[in-house]
Amino acid sequence: MNHIHIPFITSADSHTPLEQIDVLMDSMPKHVIDNEPWPQFKSNSAAAFAIAHCGDAVLLKYYVKEDVIRSVMHRTNDPVHKDNCVEFFIAPDAQQAYYNIEMNCFGTCSMGYRFDGEERRFLPEGTISKIRRNIILKSAPEGSAAKYEWQLTMVIPADVFIFSQPGPLTGKKARANFFKCGDDLPNPHFLSWNGIVNDRPDFHLPEFFGTLEFGSQPEQ
Repeated sequence: MNHIHIPFITSADSHTPLEQIDVLMDSMPKHVIDNEPWPQFKSNSAAAFAIAHCGDAVLLKYYVKEDVIRSVMHRTNDPVHKDNCVEFFIAPDAQQAYYNIEMNCFGTCSMGYRFDGEERRFLPEGTISKIRRNIILKSAPEGSAAKYEWQLTMVIPADVFIFSQPGPLTGKKARANFFKCGDDLPNPHFLSWNGIVNDRPDFHLPEFFGTLEFGSQPEQ
């Protein structure tokens, strides 16, 4: 099972300009999303992410390379998994219930909450709008394996997890998984950070989440 100790960043907070956070995340360790639980779905997509926190927010940046760009979903809670999409599923405090934050390459976000097989509850747009995001989309350099590169930086305030205990992230533990998908792309694909064993594509399997530990604030 994969595990990440998430560093506490003292040089940023939840209100730091996104451009600064975007650069800061480039100095963080990268974690690849390279499991192919369903190898019959082949594509040229590659993805990784960097993660940190500042006490009251998760700082998350995805790095993606692929051959096709599709962005049809434009409204909050649209099925963005059909576009070029990255996803973050997290069960705070190792609960059975978990949140799924899904975002396409133009920053359209869907966020839900699911408990023990219940139907997913979509969070209200006012809550989801608190997630700040910055997108960089460009053609890949000549000679690259893929045609496009895109990066997505998110600042996810802890208070968007509205069904969980409030308070700072410092010292908390969680279960989580990170994904890259594109259900309606010419070559659909389903990549995960932590491995999944299932006979068909399904990310909503919390038994296959890895673990996260939010680091403490460094001593001054």
